[in-house]
Parts: sequence; structure tokens; C-alpha cells
Amino acid sequence: MSEEPAKVAFLILSDDPARAMPGLVMASRLKENRGDDVRVMFFGPGVRLAASGKIDEQIKKLQEVGVLPKACRANVEQYEVQQEMAERPIELLAAGAEVEEYAKLGYTVLSF
Repeated sequence: MSEEPAKVAFLILSDDPARAMPGLVMASRLKENRGDDVRVMFFGPGVRLAASGKIDEQIKKLQEVGVLPKACRANVEQYEVQQEMAERPIELLAAGAEVEEYAKLGYTVLSF
């Protein structure tokens, strides 16, 4: 087994907490327990979930272990959740460029 940390990007597409939570929990555990290079991006309906307050505890956990979640700025505007997202430690950016970077840098992308 390689000693080099894995590079894993979690793309949260669902607004269903039951579907998204396994990915968020795995992301925080990979970072905390294995020191892996972990990224988390909310995209599409996943932005609504991030803004809803339903996963605030897991967002806080990600931040505590050193993962700053990101979300698609255009989707935040599309779903009209700017105020809710401003209250959370989530960086807004252009999702296309971010996902392209994941590919160029060799991240394994998992979607939930």
C-alpha cells in the first residue's frame, strides 16, 4: 500500500441528506484519520443542501479537520440561497474550473 496520501474530491450533487452524508462523513474521516488530500464541492441541488442547515454539523467537522468546502457560485445564485451560504464556511467559486483542476491534479472524484 502506498504511503503517499490519496487525493479524493467529493462532489455533492444531491439535496437529500441521506444520500450526501456518507460522502461528507467519508471526506472528514479520510482527512482526519489518514491525512489524505480531500476536497469537497457542492454542485447543483447539493448547493441547496449546503444552504439548508441540515448538514451544518458535518460542514463544521470538515472545517475542524482542515477541509474548506466549496460551492458553485452560479448554483448559489440559481437556487437563490446567497444569504444562507454567506452564513456558512463555504467558499463560492466557478465549479467548472474547480472540477477541471481536480482532473488535472489527479484527484479521484466521487459523487454523492
